[in-house]
Amino acid sequence: MNPPKVIVNAEPPKEWFEIVGRGLERHNTAVTSIVEYYPVCFVVREAGNHVRGGLYGSLWGQWLHVGSLWLDRALRGRGLGIQLMAAAEEYARSKGCVASFLQTGSFEARPFYEKLGYRVYAALNDHPIKSHDRFHMSKRYSEANRLPLSPSAAITFEPYASKEVQETIHRGVRTHAIAAIGLPEEMWSAAHFFLQNNDGEIVGGALGNIWGDWYFLDVLWVDRPLRGQDNGQRMLAAAEQHAIERGCSGAHLDTASFQARPFYEKIGYTVFGTLEDHPVGHSHYLLSKRLRAS
Repeated sequence: MNPPKVIVNAEPPKEWFEIVGRGLERHNTAVTSIVEYYPVCFVVREAGNHVRGGLYGSLWGQWLHVGSLWLDRALRGRGLGIQLMAAAEEYARSKGCVASFLQTGSFEARPFYEKLGYRVYAALNDHPIKSHDRFHMSKRYSEANRLPLSPSAAITFEPYASKEVQETIHRGVRTHAIAAIGLPEEMWSAAHFFLQNNDGEIVGGALGNIWGDWYFLDVLWVDRPLRGQDNGQRMLAAAEQHAIERGCSGAHLDTASFQARPFYEKIGYTVFGTLEDHPVGHSHYLLSKRLRAS
């Protein structure tokens, strides 16, 4: 039987995303027995129901992941950022979470998060371009570092936030980043690679993106019968070559102790950060690799 072919598709059908994402989720659930997952969204709205700020993230494995935090410039300095974080942490605690984690750039909000009790556990230098860095931060919960939550703050909890609300928050973060580092928007692009067999079935995928000088691998999955046949390496090699051709100098990713750290190390990735007990009972690794043109 011929091996599946590696194909690239920057805008794949929704079903392809679902196949790859579902495959990885099933693996994670089978290994960890963790099935609880909660989306988290707290929103600041003004008259007319316009979104002026928000926090979007998720809960899994007794950890809060703060994915995006944004406030309209006109609302900054009023304590609303603290209240968004306080609301998210309080919700996480109510669901049994023991800690939270996030990432921020040197041009973003590291001092703000440090005031709230977060500490840097890893840094990726020259990301997304030289002269800037990306900081990975975490916070273990205790009564001593509980954030004050004001019931009078104009914040709403929207557990099933619409795509429009999510995109408004993400767009606000992206706009700030572009302005802060001077990167044109076109320096972000999708970079998705798939395994497709002769019948047209998607049997693996490497989902990621390019931002600035870096390629980021978000999801890597190969159907179980095809594992151990270099299919994951073939997809990642295609993704790295794609990144090199677009001027990238590095690649980075994250993986868990129950996933594929030895595989990534075998092909040149090295650990630059570790988050212990995430999810609870396991470890979370950050890995990077410098890319070189062939």
